[in-house]
Amino acid sequence: MSHTDWDPDDFLDFDYGKPVPGKSSSGNFVNPQVSQKDSEELRLYAELRRKSKQKQPQPYDPYFHREKNGSYAVPQNGSIENAAASAGMNAGKKQKKKKNESIARKYSEAGILSKKENAALQRAQLEAYDRYRSNYVKRGAKKSAVKASAFTKFLSLVYLLALAVFCGTMTFMNVMPFGMTVALYVVLGLLSIIIVMQLRRNNVKKGVRVIATFACLCLIAVYGVGTAYAMGTLSFLDYTSVDNEKAVASITKEPFNMVITGMDVRGTIDEEGRSDVNMLVTVNPETEQILMTSIPRDYQIYMPDKDNAMDKLTHTGFYSVATTVGAEEQLLDTQINYYVKVNFTTVMMFIDAIGGIDVYSEYEFNPVKRSWWTVKEGMNHMNGREALAFARERKAFADGDNQRIKNQQAVFEAMIKKATSSKTLLLSYNKILSSLKGYFEMSFSSAEMRALIKLQLARNPEWKIYKNTIRGGDGLLPTYTTGATACYVMTQDETSITNARELISAVMNGGKLAKDEDKNVYVEDPGVSEEDTEADTETE
Repeated sequence: MSHTDWDPDDFLDFDYGKPVPGKSSSGNFVNPQVSQKDSEELRLYAELRRKSKQKQPQPYDPYFHREKNGSYAVPQNGSIENAAASAGMNAGKKQKKKKNESIARKYSEAGILSKKENAALQRAQLEAYDRYRSNYVKRGAKKSAVKASAFTKFLSLVYLLALAVFCGTMTFMNVMPFGMTVALYVVLGLLSIIIVMQLRRNNVKKGVRVIATFACLCLIAVYGVGTAYAMGTLSFLDYTSVDNEKAVASITKEPFNMVITGMDVRGTIDEEGRSDVNMLVTVNPETEQILMTSIPRDYQIYMPDKDNAMDKLTHTGFYSVATTVGAEEQLLDTQINYYVKVNFTTVMMFIDAIGGIDVYSEYEFNPVKRSWWTVKEGMNHMNGREALAFARERKAFADGDNQRIKNQQAVFEAMIKKATSSKTLLLSYNKILSSLKGYFEMSFSSAEMRALIKLQLARNPEWKIYKNTIRGGDGLLPTYTTGATACYVMTQDETSITNARELISAVMNGGKLAKDEDKNVYVEDPGVSEEDTEADTETE
């Protein structure tokens, strides 16, 4: 077969499953890594390459130079001798031309390419390679784009179902601000369109489909966890909430009072006992103020549901939360809208669930309940049992119960700060709910708690927390619970009670509180009370 019997297009019929010929650094082709027996085209390709590398003889005579028309001319030096020599050379030119033509015929018959033919072959080879490579890439890309499988189509349906359940649950919970909710749904909608299209469309590249499948599985897991969190929250709020007729109309706008009563028992929340911790928390969402008013456990009170019988506050826990709330309402001359009931177990489990708390202590001491543990002056990291022992201690202090109340306030404040941190809620959310279920009772409804969460997310208010403690005197009196037997009672101090009422009223009426150099809380702006508003209306 001569070099004129091949066609560059023949190279396009290769088996595309075989390696593509590459190029060496010199620009020549590298033989494919396949046997020549497997392909006649590759054998021809290799043979032509071999011929193209052979050196071609080039006729050359230094005595002549070729004109543009192809004839040889005699050097023009003007001498007769040179003219004669030129005539002899022209005579020999024909003979040499015939000789060269004879050599060219022999080279052609032997399959040896001339310089021009070799260059033409190289160009044809490059063109054939480029066409072959282009077709190979197109064929390979076409092979990598596969049809959507039944698995990816089923996975896309599972994804859409998980997304619908997640969005429905989040909409029902209604804990996120409107703008945040819309932004979330828009992002999820666009992302879902892209993922579902890549999972269900045909002729999608394999790599793209793998990425879409992985993203789909990850988002299904996220939707599942989010739905589980939401359902767990709803279940917990419904389980721990009780009916309440004193609730405010809008908990995110109106100020309200709630009582935290801590029972001195361990176990589930239905166990009755003494009310050792009694704290009235006044919250004003508009002014972002929180006032914690602590009442000593032995404080003298009167119980409206017991014909105003006198007793000390801790004994009200034996009867009911309603008895405790009624006694505190009468003492402080204010309406209490909500209550939260906890016990020793609640406090310990909650603090452990959030990873412990950092509490500031004014003194160094060893609690009676954990005498081997030393509380250092300053900041202390405490687990549940340590925080409970710290909050219950009074015998180690000269100020006794008054210092215990300060410690209880410090523990409560540390719990609020730790629990409201985004990292704690994110990592320990389910653990917190699980730890409190069965050990916690409140009169907040599920909708009200979700509204407070939404308020925190929407405004992220910087709550200003103030602490006040009611003080009294020492007495030995018979009580409703002890009968004729006298016991220790902290008698009422009218000045302290009046001051507490003024502080509570200022927060409820939109006023402002402040602290003096000794950290005592006082009213900076009393606000506008309902009586003042009615008086202004009558004047007009």
